[in-house]
Amino acid sequence: MSSQQPTVGAGDRADQGADQGADRPGEAERSGDGAGPPLGSPDIATVAPTSHRLSRRRRLEGGLFVAPAFLFQLSWGWYPLLMAFVISLTNARFRGPIEFTGLESYIRMWNDPLVGQAFKVTAIYAALSLALTFMIPIVVAILLMEMPKRHIRWMMLLWFLPLSGIASTLLFRYMFNAQYGLFQYIATEWLGLPPQPFLNSSDQVLFWLVFPGILFFGPGLIYMATLQGIPASYYEAAEIEGAGFWRKVWTISLPRLRPVISMLLIFAVIGSSQVFEFPLIMTGGGPGGASRTVVMYLYDLLRSLRYADATALGVFLFVVTMALVIIQRRFFREDPDT
Repeated sequence: MSSQQPTVGAGDRADQGADQGADRPGEAERSGDGAGPPLGSPDIATVAPTSHRLSRRRRLEGGLFVAPAFLFQLSWGWYPLLMAFVISLTNARFRGPIEFTGLESYIRMWNDPLVGQAFKVTAIYAALSLALTFMIPIVVAILLMEMPKRHIRWMMLLWFLPLSGIASTLLFRYMFNAQYGLFQYIATEWLGLPPQPFLNSSDQVLFWLVFPGILFFGPGLIYMATLQGIPASYYEAAEIEGAGFWRKVWTISLPRLRPVISMLLIFAVIGSSQVFEFPLIMTGGGPGGASRTVVMYLYDLLRSLRYADATALGVFLFVVTMALVIIQRRFFREDPDT
């Protein structure tokens, strides 16, 4: 006796599927038919607040990391600069009441002939420093890179001797001595020249003050390190194209050095315009003020208790230095690919 099973038609199966879909309202959305997110994906309402919290946390962490540097720059950079400008508008006495004097200090410094002489000396010193201790190391570093690598290591070691600033200054002060210095011995005994005045000559003093920077204080090591980071494939491709030595220097080496040159040029301009300790120890500003820079004259004003005048002179120097830096940033291209 055969059991009879009811036959389910297509319409009945469709009705059953509809009833099951109605019982499970989220099934259609999870089935991946495009009506909702795929199965197992996080809910958008949950992702958005989480992403917002992470972004806010990153901003908070970044602010906490930047805050110490910002506070340091504010307290040791911009605040002293603002107070210097305020002090330059007063009589700035060490004792007694301080009175507002306006632009009297600026007018007095503008009409002071020693200020003009100090700026002239500083400008000549900066030009010589940039020409001798900034440009020459670029050429020397490029030429040294053509040597074998074992020779490069020794040249880098000899180029940078670990001498302190005061020790090297005293060393060169002895070497430049007009009576018993080493350079005087070389000039008279080896080269057969008459005795040279060196630092005692107002015409030669700035050159000899800049000269030690070629040996010890030039940025040659930084240039060499940058050149070593240039891929050798650049030079190999240029050689395949038939480029010679100077062509490779002009099209590969110098463009890749451009960002480093830009950064070091800013440091060189600021450092040479604010030079103080080296000429102070070497010459004390002599002979006849031929080596007295702006900062050295500012130091003399402070020793004379002329605080307002010294501060006004410092503001003048800041404005000139900032103008030079802005001009350099405006016209010097840093991108090596432009």
